[in-house]
Amino acid sequence: MAESENTRVLYQCSCGHQMELIEDIGGQCQECGHVVSPKLLNHDLATTMTLGTLPTGPACGGTLYFENSKLETDPVEAAKLEAAMVGREFGHFKIIDPLGTGGMGHVFRALDTSLRRYVAVKILRSGVDATKESSSDGDIEMLLQEAVSQARVTHPNIVTIYYVGKHEEAPFLAMELIIGKTVAELVEDGPMPYSQLHSIASQMTSALKFSHELDIIHGDIKPSNIMLQQNGIAKLSDFGMARRVSKAEKKSVGGTPNYLAPELMQGDTPSIQSDMYALGVTLFEMTFGRLPVTVSGRTVEQWLDCHQQAPVEFPNPWPEHLAKGWQEVLSRLLAKDPADRFSSWAAVEEALEQIEPAAPIPAKRVPRLVAAAIDCTLVGLLIAPFQILRGMPAVEEYLSQSTLTAIILLLFEFGAIVAYTTLVMFWKQSPGRKLMHVRVVNEHGLTVTGQRMGTRSLMRMIVMWFITLANVSSETGGWADFAANLVLTSAVVFTLLDIGVMMLYHHGRSLHDLVSKTWVVLDTE
Repeated sequence: MAESENTRVLYQCSCGHQMELIEDIGGQCQECGHVVSPKLLNHDLATTMTLGTLPTGPACGGTLYFENSKLETDPVEAAKLEAAMVGREFGHFKIIDPLGTGGMGHVFRALDTSLRRYVAVKILRSGVDATKESSSDGDIEMLLQEAVSQARVTHPNIVTIYYVGKHEEAPFLAMELIIGKTVAELVEDGPMPYSQLHSIASQMTSALKFSHELDIIHGDIKPSNIMLQQNGIAKLSDFGMARRVSKAEKKSVGGTPNYLAPELMQGDTPSIQSDMYALGVTLFEMTFGRLPVTVSGRTVEQWLDCHQQAPVEFPNPWPEHLAKGWQEVLSRLLAKDPADRFSSWAAVEEALEQIEPAAPIPAKRVPRLVAAAIDCTLVGLLIAPFQILRGMPAVEEYLSQSTLTAIILLLFEFGAIVAYTTLVMFWKQSPGRKLMHVRVVNEHGLTVTGQRMGTRSLMRMIVMWFITLANVSSETGGWADFAANLVLTSAVVFTLLDIGVMMLYHHGRSLHDLVSKTWVVLDTE
């Protein structure tokens, strides 16, 4: 490919020197000698960086501008450097073992010798690798900003900052040690269960709502910045990109490109809506194990184009194990236009409450049987007038001579059962269950869809359907009479089997519950 066909990238090295590179070729910093590989920019789309907005937008004449504070480090060399840190003391924090490497530096488990507790200590790269130049003012400012912003937000779902300081000119901060995994690590094992998705979404919404009340935008929400403890409590960390809502400006925007809101790439002012977009991408990735948009093209310019314009790729049909309202929440969080997202974190909370998985109390067998008996009786009362009419000698003789009238009468009888089933579909409840204070829910404890409720009602009322059909068929005699008896017998067998499964199954679920994937629970609403 000719050089003119390549996207030219204005890249700022961690030493502060700016240089223009060709994306597929890379280059070397003339100031510090750092080699920028051709894969660096594409790799950095999944890491935190600063995206400088150009006067005419993020893509100006094929040139993009990235400031990157993360250097490519040989994993073996990094492990040696981290091992050499074990036993060293930073203030009253003694390094125990390495936990990982972040965008700005290394994170270690350490012992707070003053309070005799374990903490996590983040140290800038220059404090770990003596071959690196002293930390830039920007890195130090970012670390201090992370400490100050995060320390202000005292919330159960935000990692607590304990201390920030310097040791031999190496800036570091000490924070709460989380025993668990990052959401990024969990996503590697595949999509998460809906109950866990909803729990993390609710916890992060609560944390971000509280941050906004303190005038703080996080600015870098992504799976690797969310820790999940073994007890299920989620913790948001890394406020290095945080800024005051009231002081947000149209300047270089920090964040991780895959999670940056489209308007930020066009130079708009950061807002809570931009944090909502990042949370939406994170939740989508947790739900389906992939990003919401498939990027086509190899250049950063093509990536930006796709990120800003391509529609969200929801699965079709929507998976049954996910609440339908979950798609609506994700759609609003991921809207390209910030005006189409939620107006506040309180609105997100309200939307999540409507689709919260419940753990209802299963209904006992006796109330279920009584509810079914009531419903069958009501359906029987609906078709009884037609059965009585059909049994009158004069009407019976007339029907034997008029096939059309017999069919019309049959349709009326079936229509009574259809009317009842339709009522249950739209009401999501039946008279019998209402009287016995029980209701039908799906696997998440939420009210089932009308379609599933209708299917369930058809199976539940199967004996009534077949009784009507058998009565009509028996009037013709012969083989039709035999078929009617066979159908009626089958319906009775199915009903007995349905009740038998309910009596024997340890959760008290009937056969039509298992087929329709529903549960009958106490109605406490």
